[in-house]
Amino acid sequence: SPPWLISAAMLRLLALCCLAGAAHAAGGRAVRASAFRGGFKTADDISEDVLRAVYTCKEAATEALEAVDAKAADMAKALEQGEQIPSFGEAADKVIEEAVVAFDAGVPKRTSKELAGKARAELKAAAVSKLHVPYLQQLQVLKTKAIAMYQESTSMNEVNVQGMLNADQFFVREAAASLATGASWGFQAERQNLQMIMQTIEREWKKGMAAKIQAAQQMSTAMQYMQVQQQQLQAIQQQLYGGGGGKWNVGAAYRPPDTNVNLSFNHQQGRTNIVASMVPDEQQSLLGPNGFTNGVGPANLGVSFNINV
Repeated sequence: SPPWLISAAMLRLLALCCLAGAAHAAGGRAVRASAFRGGFKTADDISEDVLRAVYTCKEAATEALEAVDAKAADMAKALEQGEQIPSFGEAADKVIEEAVVAFDAGVPKRTSKELAGKARAELKAAAVSKLHVPYLQQLQVLKTKAIAMYQESTSMNEVNVQGMLNADQFFVREAAASLATGASWGFQAERQNLQMIMQTIEREWKKGMAAKIQAAQQMSTAMQYMQVQQQQLQAIQQQLYGGGGGKWNVGAAYRPPDTNVNLSFNHQQGRTNIVASMVPDEQQSLLGPNGFTNGVGPANLGVSFNINV
């Protein structure tokens, strides 16, 4: 068979596939298509020009969707890195508009308006569907940012309710700006999930603060118990070393004549300390012309004591 006959047959098959549903609804043979001038026509009467128009629309729509796929993949790649796409909705509208413009440029002008319009509507629906995936990724990025904002606003001493409201408003504002025109997308489910996460953070924060307060109270109780034990120990020591009538402390110091040796004796709270040191007598000039008086007497021996009753 000649090449053009094969091409026409393929085109006819494609058109029949596209119009099979309409043909079945019309009763089997008749197909209602205002795009085919002349009203009702059978599948056998479809002209080669109409078949070529159908094929051209499909081919133009396929090429336009390939461009949408590439741009949607670029968006998804940026969002996977945690980068928010500013004004995602406007960016999505631009992608869809460019796809429609490319489709219109690839469709012959003689193509019927109904056929081209139907193919254009199908193209828009397919483009919106492909952009829905990066839109969901955009919501995840916005939710992560909102949670970070809330956590930053929560101090160590109190939960910031206003911070929770600000985070929620940020998410709603950016999610609404990410909607494409005419798309049936939504973000209520993600917003509810965000609110649940922030409420969980608040509960965990309160549990942590309650644990810290309890630990501080336990520490305070332990310190009070130790103070009581120390007081009881001191009372026992007074009874043991004070003979029941009190507690006495005594101290004495002596410097041998003409030496730098200084001896000190101290008895306090049941303990006795004896210290020997060599310290120059800086007050020698005050002791008279002969220096330290020979022997031990009331003038050169210091004794101190006290008795606790």
